[in-house]
Amino acid sequence: MCFLKNSKNISALIVLFAFLGNSTLVAQEKLDAYFAHLFQNNKMMGTVAILHNDSLFYTTSIGYADVDSKRKNDSNTKFRIASNTKTYTAVLILKAVEEQKLSLDTHLSIFYPQVKNAEKITIEQLLKHRSGIFNFTEVEGQEIWDQEFHTEAEFINHIKNEKSNFEPNTAYEYSNTNYALLGFILEKVYHKSYAALLQEKICKPLKLSNTYFSPETDPNKHEAISYNIQNRYIENSKVNFSNHPGSGGIATTAVELNRFLSGLFEGKLISKESLVLMLPENKGEYGMGIEKARFKNPTGYIHGGRIENYFSDYWYFPAEKLGIVTLCNAVNIDLSQVQNTLIQYVYGRDPILPDFNKTKDLTEEQFRQIAGTYRYKDGSQTMTISSDGTNLIGQLSDNGQMYVPYLYKSEHTFVYDDEGSILEFIPSEQLLLLKDGDLVLEFKKI
Repeated sequence: MCFLKNSKNISALIVLFAFLGNSTLVAQEKLDAYFAHLFQNNKMMGTVAILHNDSLFYTTSIGYADVDSKRKNDSNTKFRIASNTKTYTAVLILKAVEEQKLSLDTHLSIFYPQVKNAEKITIEQLLKHRSGIFNFTEVEGQEIWDQEFHTEAEFINHIKNEKSNFEPNTAYEYSNTNYALLGFILEKVYHKSYAALLQEKICKPLKLSNTYFSPETDPNKHEAISYNIQNRYIENSKVNFSNHPGSGGIATTAVELNRFLSGLFEGKLISKESLVLMLPENKGEYGMGIEKARFKNPTGYIHGGRIENYFSDYWYFPAEKLGIVTLCNAVNIDLSQVQNTLIQYVYGRDPILPDFNKTKDLTEEQFRQIAGTYRYKDGSQTMTISSDGTNLIGQLSDNGQMYVPYLYKSEHTFVYDDEGSILEFIPSEQLLLLKDGDLVLEFKKI
């Protein structure tokens, strides 16, 4: 995460920036060029938006919502925001508390006594990821299970026999299972679907017409399809969000995610007292569906999300009433770089176009020898090697495979995760060896 070191007041800078006339236009053109540069170098497809005082300050979209039909992303394209859904779910839970449907001390056993430690786990602990319940999305083979429709009962049967990772309220550990359960609890206490509650409690008050929950991605609703970036865009298999509506199933636009955040912090959804409960006090801590940023200045709140290759990040600065959102349907660059570029623009600083033809450790010639797409010997998958402007990036073509930054060890060897994964290049033979423990996979450059 990049820290913001300038302590000047953003609001004053925005006012100044707004009256710069032609200078503002030139700055916007440079930011447009930055995003065009990302797309042209196969770094990102998606959309971004900056809102100040609930007014649109900047937005642009790049790439395709549907590669096959050449349907482009635009400001009305809906993206699955994955774990950023948790902020909405936390708001709905706190609204239920205000309406006396729940209390933060309510125990999970009231709803799901069959879950391990349910009699010890409270709603508050679920919200703060302090329940000890394992993360169901990390189970081996989960990506196959996630593509099929499952009922609430099937979901509970899927998780109920798993051991807890720790005793409730003794530690913090992020777990999608916590928010999946919260989503189903909301449906129980209101006797309404999560989709209906989202519309009633959040979308209707804020007049959000492009925000909703649905189990499946639907390109006919101008939703973006998720892609893996190789030498071409490979469509990901589709997750069925019936399995966990409260933890990752919302579709929205960058503008409407920003408007949700401003509505939340301006008291249009929950009371000030509930908002105080929701927000963590210390930098880097997770509250209820939201994290306090580690920025030196200004004070901000953040969350990120990822499912398949839908990536999303939001930063919100309450005192400045400033929101910055990036949503992607294909990416192999750290979104914090993109977010930081956007806030630098607010400060009136020109974006820097990264050089994707090298890394910090390799010259252009050295990088050229190893960059490109490699195919596994049986043809079952490919791996694309690129640069994010700093580090070497590897991305396998497996469904939903995340890009991985590899650190330089020697000219032809790169490591990830304390050498848990090693890339070894043999440029003279156009070979790439992917090593993981005793496993060695050989790829040939295409």
